[in-house]
Amino acid sequence: MYDKSCDTIAAIATAAGQGAIGIVRVSGIRTRDVLGQVFRKAGTLACDFVPRKMYYGEIVSARDIADSESNTEGDGRGGTDSALGDYEVVDEVMVCFFRGPRSFTGEDSAEIYAHGGMFVLGEVLRTVLAAGARAAEPGEFSKRGFLNGRLDLSRAEAIIDLISAKTDAARRAAVRQLGGGLSSRLTAARDVILTWLAHIELSIDYPEHEDEARNASEILSECDGLIADLRRLAATADTGRVLREGVATAIIGRPNVGKSTLLNAILHEDRAIVHETAGTTRDVLTETVRIGDVPLVIMDTAGLRETDDPIEQIGVEKSRATAAAAELILYVADATVGLQEDDLQTLEELAGGAGESAREKNVILLMNKADVAKGGGTTAPITPSNDSFFEEGLGEIFFPKKVSPKVLNLNLLPISAKTGEGLPALYEQIREMFFADGIESNGDADIITRERHRVLISQAIAYMESAKGELLAGVPEDLVSVSLRGAYIALGEVLGVEVGDDIVDRIFSEFCVGK
Repeated sequence: MYDKSCDTIAAIATAAGQGAIGIVRVSGIRTRDVLGQVFRKAGTLACDFVPRKMYYGEIVSARDIADSESNTEGDGRGGTDSALGDYEVVDEVMVCFFRGPRSFTGEDSAEIYAHGGMFVLGEVLRTVLAAGARAAEPGEFSKRGFLNGRLDLSRAEAIIDLISAKTDAARRAAVRQLGGGLSSRLTAARDVILTWLAHIELSIDYPEHEDEARNASEILSECDGLIADLRRLAATADTGRVLREGVATAIIGRPNVGKSTLLNAILHEDRAIVHETAGTTRDVLTETVRIGDVPLVIMDTAGLRETDDPIEQIGVEKSRATAAAAELILYVADATVGLQEDDLQTLEELAGGAGESAREKNVILLMNKADVAKGGGTTAPITPSNDSFFEEGLGEIFFPKKVSPKVLNLNLLPISAKTGEGLPALYEQIREMFFADGIESNGDADIITRERHRVLISQAIAYMESAKGELLAGVPEDLVSVSLRGAYIALGEVLGVEVGDDIVDRIFSEFCVGK
């Protein structure tokens, strides 16, 4: 059976586009041979390629016969070499060779630093492939590093997170995981479980040494601490998901209340069309923005209202669907006219609705145009259920006389999307909603960033709780070991120690080519 892992692979490792420098990466058993065919140093193809030493030279490719005959005069950028025959210079480059296992992939590899145009990089790659390398698949370099024991699966996934980090907190979490923080924690947990299993086996196979094995009470006392630690780790899953994917945020409200103006203010650019004509926005406009350390996938939607316009009707339906799927809703109302019946009806639904299907949402009610409203100029956070809110007359400005307690309990902020007043308070409220425990500011915290990790760690906790219950019930130790082994395997799957090839392939397929 053909084994692709024995191939020498190559790919462009830098992003598409123009730049000063671009990198072509090569890895595999024939890396040195491939370089020897395409790299010319100081007028000769011979090069010793001392590991980790940078070499200056040229990437050259063999001309076909027709090409060499049609370029007899030349321009000094081609020639004839006894080893290569007729050749032409592709680019001036720097080359660095890494001998395995002291390389990223754990095998012989090299990086070619060429000029950063996509065409010239493509020509360098084509030349390397013509010399015997194969085009790398997405994530194949990292996959080889994993298979060769250079990094475990959780650290490999941290590479993806680091590349796609949208905030400094996401970067710090990925760096922590890449440095082995999560790996060390889970490896230590597996070592503890393995010790328990070893002592159980000792008491079963060698009962004469039972006094040397740990008894059930000792295992139980350690089990509680380990379960608590894994629960703390599992509790970071929501924070990790927010850091990695961002918070799906919908800006909704009636037409002409300032939704698009708010989007532009948050983005600091005129991204959405703003006009005094109601119903300007017909479709969902999506942008990604960072609010402190909270990445938002923010969606401006069409105004909610009854309309006979079929196109606007589609926009309104999209708005409702977007709100239903969002994690955070910024409901914008017009402070100059207060909440209308349409506002109250929608807010009632968002505040909790009725029945078992109602789903809690993070909703912030933004009373926009507060700077020009009667008694305006108030852009500090407000708790409308507080008596002082109405005593100061603000309730009469923003709210009708009869309003549901559920609506009064929503987070409310008077803002001005036009002047920017109140937006800092909005950003702080968003941060508190998603990072109230301050975990995002701690660079030393281990954070789970993937659903796969959460599921497996939760499985390990369930197995350990089952083992704990079995020990307390006096179940035979050989049966207890089955539960403990399940926890051991589940944690091993996070690290890639106990994982199928299909899962490995799926994980590395998320990588870009060249990584």
